[in-house]
Amino acid sequence: MTADELNELYGAIIAPTAAVSVPEPWMPAIQDALAAFRDLPTDVRAFFIVTGIRDNDGLVFDVGAVPHLMPPDGLKRIAEIVEAAQAAVKGSLH
Repeated sequence: MTADELNELYGAIIAPTAAVSVPEPWMPAIQDALAAFRDLPTDVRAFFIVTGIRDNDGLVFDVGAVPHLMPPDGLKRIAEIVEAAQAAVKGSLH
């Protein structure tokens, strides 16, 4: 799926120019992560965007964020979502 297609499903979570280059079997984990990003409180979600999703010997989400405008746990919440997606992908490889 392209960034535009994913944005149609999950809202403006991904930069329109973002590259999405991952194996197709990873898409369920990525879609779960995007849904979790979408469901974050506005005071977190408004200050970050996914700029790429790629395979680099595992799942990598590239993000841009303005952490000083988020609540103190904003980056932690984003990291937890990414880690869950990475664990799901890693688990599907074994």
